[in-house]
Amino acid sequence: MTSGTSKSGQGGAIMYDKIKSDDQARIDSVVQEMFAVLRGHEILTRWSYRTDDPYAVTMAIGGPAANGVVWLMARDLLVEGMLAPVGIGDVRVSPLLGDDGDLVEVEIGGNDGFASLEFDYRLLQYFLSATFDLVELGKEAEMIDFEAEIKKITDGCLG
Repeated sequence: MTSGTSKSGQGGAIMYDKIKSDDQARIDSVVQEMFAVLRGHEILTRWSYRTDDPYAVTMAIGGPAANGVVWLMARDLLVEGMLAPVGIGDVRVSPLLGDDGDLVEVEIGGNDGFASLEFDYRLLQYFLSATFDLVELGKEAEMIDFEAEIKKITDGCLG
């Protein structure tokens, strides 16, 4: 895997990673760092998307994954949450549109409570746009080799 391709725009740089196979290279992931507001303090988050897990996006909060917190959520949940409040489980997403700027609230948590993070609407929109460049919304299933996935499961059960 090689890294280093980037695209700059309203939300800073988005990094793309490439995989080289036989005679062609293809981009297989996208990463964007952005700040969130948590209880009035800015914290760094790192959003990532990989074509080998096309239904999901990952949000890492604070530092490297070993020291930080990592949340995996459905990409379409994030897409829908840009338009209207969604989510009934551990992740909830809502647009916060107002005169002071448009935000997206991402609530993460569980039985012990929720943390509410606020993100710039345009930055999340920019990140999602980069994911759509890799896999169009609604085309995720085309990226999965279901026979290989079933083989992994059955091989794991056998031994």
